[in-house]
Amino acid sequence: MMGESDRLAHLRDLARERGLDAVLVSHPANRFYLSGFRADDHGPDETSGMLLVAADAAHLYTGATNLGWATADAPGFDVRAWQRPWPNAMADAIKDGGWRRIGFEDDALTVAFHARLQRGLDGAAELVPLGAALNALRAVKDRSELDALRAVTLLTDAVFVDATADLQPGITERELAWRIERGFRDRGADRPAFDTIVASGPHAARPHHEPGDRPFAEGEPIVIDMGARLGGYNGDLTRTIWIGDPEPRLREIYGVVHAAQQAALGAIGAGVPAKDVDAAARAIIEAAGYADQFVHGTGHGLGIKVHEAPSASTVSEDVLSAGQVMTVEPGIYVTDWGGVRIEDVGAVLADGFDVFTTAPKRFV
Repeated sequence: MMGESDRLAHLRDLARERGLDAVLVSHPANRFYLSGFRADDHGPDETSGMLLVAADAAHLYTGATNLGWATADAPGFDVRAWQRPWPNAMADAIKDGGWRRIGFEDDALTVAFHARLQRGLDGAAELVPLGAALNALRAVKDRSELDALRAVTLLTDAVFVDATADLQPGITERELAWRIERGFRDRGADRPAFDTIVASGPHAARPHHEPGDRPFAEGEPIVIDMGARLGGYNGDLTRTIWIGDPEPRLREIYGVVHAAQQAALGAIGAGVPAKDVDAAARAIIEAAGYADQFVHGTGHGLGIKVHEAPSASTVSEDVLSAGQVMTVEPGIYVTDWGGVRIEDVGAVLADGFDVFTTAPKRFV
């Protein structure tokens, strides 16, 4: 089982390969992955902390209000309180360490922070962009992460079963969404992984939707996209359900989406181009005449972030590796009628896919 110390070793290997003296970690997902500190950022311009990691040092800088929390969460780090402005504090820390080449996350640092950091360094060190290199460290999950993702998936599944057990016509989207989110708390989740989607009738034609006061009617599609967050890891589940008997169009489209998902699930394995998984689902949907109504990719990676590598889409360049965790969620969306999406989560195996999701699916 890999812990934070192993992850730091991989980061240090990356730094050595890139000829870096230290790495500045600013993205909250990578900060948590490497240190265990769970605080999220309030916004891109209001960070909860940064890591500064060198061959012989691992510092976590945060505000004084977070000091006790960070110290408890990140025992392998030298936790230090910084003073505003934060870029100046980090520039001083880099200069104090005598480091000359500093890797940084160019997709997770604001232009303003970068400019102020450079001014504070005043030529004492070079900032070297790392691109997606740190995110790539998280792509293959270790055993503890696989266990965490399986646990949050099972929690999400249980809440789905509880929340949908006695649906009746007249219950609103908002009422069901609140029932789901209350269920997450009742079963011990930290919070929802994302805003719960409940989309009924014509609202189900929107892949993303904010639940409103529309009441459910018999026979229409109700798309539920939900996920709990537990121990820093995210669940993700979509089911399309209905009350009573499904109307004929729902029966037809649900069958197509279910077949497309089964094709995609069967295409997964280590070494498979992720776009081939998307193609397997898309071929079923296109053959049924709904090519233009499948408007997103077939799946995405899942972990500390709800959306991470790999991406299963028409333009993906990812190749699947054993230990990656991903969603499989084809959908069809018909304007002014509704839609259907079905989503499972699992881990890529050497020759297949270990499905974590246990929430029941409808059959027609």
